[in-house]
Amino acid sequence: MSLQGTFNTAVQGMNTDAHAMSVISSNIANVATTGYKTQNTHFETILNHVRPNEQKFLSVKAVDWRNVSAQGQIGTTNRTLDLALNGRGFMVTNTEADGSGIWQFTRDGGMFGKATNIGTTQDPVPGVQLMTSGGATLFGWPVNSDGTFTETGSLSSLKPVSYSMDAVLPAKPTENINLAANVSGEVDGRQTVTVPYIDLNGSSRTITIGFTPVPGALGTDGTLTSTYDLDFTASTGENVTSNDVRTQFGTQAQLIVPTSGALQLNVGDPLGTVQPINLNLSQMTDFKDQGQITVQNVDDDGYLASRLNNAYFNSEGVLIGSYANGEVKNLFKLPVATFAVEDKLSAMPGNYFVQTEEAGQMQIRGLGSQSTSTGGTAFVAGALERSTVDLADQFSRMIVTQRAYSSNAQVVRAADEMTQAVRDLKR
Repeated sequence: MSLQGTFNTAVQGMNTDAHAMSVISSNIANVATTGYKTQNTHFETILNHVRPNEQKFLSVKAVDWRNVSAQGQIGTTNRTLDLALNGRGFMVTNTEADGSGIWQFTRDGGMFGKATNIGTTQDPVPGVQLMTSGGATLFGWPVNSDGTFTETGSLSSLKPVSYSMDAVLPAKPTENINLAANVSGEVDGRQTVTVPYIDLNGSSRTITIGFTPVPGALGTDGTLTSTYDLDFTASTGENVTSNDVRTQFGTQAQLIVPTSGALQLNVGDPLGTVQPINLNLSQMTDFKDQGQITVQNVDDDGYLASRLNNAYFNSEGVLIGSYANGEVKNLFKLPVATFAVEDKLSAMPGNYFVQTEEAGQMQIRGLGSQSTSTGGTAFVAGALERSTVDLADQFSRMIVTQRAYSSNAQVVRAADEMTQAVRDLKR
């Protein structure tokens, strides 16, 4: 190797070390960046110079790679629109709200709302569209009318995740009432209990159920049995009928008639419409209890109309709307995008990655019972994934890189002195 080759090799080493230092600097700068994946520098030998009949010699070059597949620690934020991925995969975003831009994939689940029109130009509806901190639109599967999701594996099936804070959940008329109570067994007179229900018009009403003991009533086995005649009164004053108007209790105070505990009520309304309601009395008892009915629980599956109060994610990536009446409803579900070689994705500004040929084919799946397995991946609601940067490791690399740079610089100085000695031979 000539002195010129020495200069070239040492300078190439200095340039490579300077590049490695810039990578270390980038990692340290992003130690607190959500979802950031550490970039590393791999050193490779390169053939510096080749001449016929002369010795070949090697220098060094830098090859960068990013450990995209590494899992960062999950940090709790308790913010309802924050979401972390624990396991493989990425959330799907697009640079344009209509999906016509660049598809980008992110592990940064810090979502923020942006005011938008989710209606039409002729009939605008003010809404909230979820965006990442980098400004891209979050995409997912919209809910079907039955509360499920059509989880197809194509990007074209995804829609921008949005909802309206003015959304109203329509009232649901009551179909089922479960009553858990104890009728005081020693009382001779009528005992009553009032249960709520939602009528066909979406209004809150009540039905009063009367239990009147029947002295000397016999059970199916011919023995005396604790028996009550039932009567029903609606708060509207309309007629209430039932397929059975008598209950019987066994020696252990358990309900034995009707055997299933189920009654079919037909509740009238002022318009002449009949509302069928299933009344479940299977948890009724008749222990002696101070002469009055004691109610443990009344469960009514109807509800009043109500406005959206809040939205939050669950562990399957489902955006759930919480309404002022306590009801919840699915709104959107986030897909998880996976790639054959995640480390070959190309990093972009804003905590995004884009697909490359080397990363392989993309697959889109959902989490939960409706979906194909995603290898143990789960969403963590109210949390964010932290950077994978290890500061101790980066400072260690910095020391080694700094020494290597100084050593290469020393080689340049030594070669320069040797060149001066050759020059001085002419004197």
